[in-house]
Amino acid sequence: MERATLSGEWGGRGTELATQGFEFGLSLYGDVMFVVDGGLERGTAFAGLLEPTLAVDLDRALGWKNTTIFVHGIGTFGNDPTELTGSLHAPSSFGNSVDTFSLFEAWIEREFLDNSLSVRAGLYGVDTEFDVKETAGVFINGGFGTGIDLAQSGLNGPCIFPTSCLGIRVRYEPTTTRYFQIAVLDGVAGDPGNPKGTHIHLSHDDGVLVLGEAGFERAAEQERFLRAAVGAWHYTTTFDDLLKVDAAGQPVRRHGTQGVYALLEGVLYREPDWRTQGLSAFLRMGMADQDVNPVRCTVGGGLAYTGLMPGRDEDVTGLGASVAINGDVFRKSRSLAGTPADRREVLVGLTHLLPLTPWASVQLDAQYIGNPGTDPTVDDALVIGLRFQIKF
Repeated sequence: MERATLSGEWGGRGTELATQGFEFGLSLYGDVMFVVDGGLERGTAFAGLLEPTLAVDLDRALGWKNTTIFVHGIGTFGNDPTELTGSLHAPSSFGNSVDTFSLFEAWIEREFLDNSLSVRAGLYGVDTEFDVKETAGVFINGGFGTGIDLAQSGLNGPCIFPTSCLGIRVRYEPTTTRYFQIAVLDGVAGDPGNPKGTHIHLSHDDGVLVLGEAGFERAAEQERFLRAAVGAWHYTTTFDDLLKVDAAGQPVRRHGTQGVYALLEGVLYREPDWRTQGLSAFLRMGMADQDVNPVRCTVGGGLAYTGLMPGRDEDVTGLGASVAINGDVFRKSRSLAGTPADRREVLVGLTHLLPLTPWASVQLDAQYIGNPGTDPTVDDALVIGLRFQIKF
């Protein structure tokens, strides 16, 4: 039997620790991206990510039933390909221009009512449970993750990779197919003035970020996988209006901002006698408050086929598209400033994941980005990429 990680079971020690409630993980990712045409400039960028994790089942470790601790670190290094493309859709989902290590997740979770209710508290990343599309996970471009309408929000982002927030999440599953979840978090992720390391700074001026999501999910074991969800988010702090100013010429301050999104994904076709092979699809749409957010609407979708090529049963081939649409308020403000903005940015991505072993994979990727950054002076970009992953 092939080992699941490069280092194996440490002579049986890994299995022993798991029995005692301790599970460790360490993964390394790397994206090599070539901007071969258009964008801000042609060139090559390498984005690296190191992810150590620790999960502790406190029932096994200490006898605390239905309680789990999870710690997730992220080390980013290299370059952000977005600096070459100038696009809203990030060519690498973990590209970061800052070399640093931080804690992304550090929470404790307790389950109640026969595991139908769970409460999670601590450092929390919104993109781990909200606006998640399983089918879209194969794509390298970050635009297929958290929708740009939500990702652009907040004074320092909405508590998504690479910066999480202190908060609490409650999830209720009344049946095996339905769920409701809500999270309340610090309104400002990390320290806007210092992107390095882990920062927790609570202030009354930060306000809070509140997210809610309700959904239906049918697991593949029950029949064909199907999931539908709707979500909404709201900040309680104040933001500058993008266009209106007061008598002193300063931006009008608006109290709160919000948005909504909806998603649908599932299996369209399953190959005979194969549970994992076949075609899946996803659709997602989100809208944000255009008075304080540049992007008014995002629409995206894609297809992913597992086992498309004969003899490569675990390969995944994906084709997707996403459109980020600017709000009228933002476009008017840019026009008045003498820097007009296009209506939309368009992304088309084609990718192919090749698992080499249970612990290593490579992925080939091509992306076309139309109207990068919605800047009419920037040519459409063509990006070719290669991702590798190693589970130690």
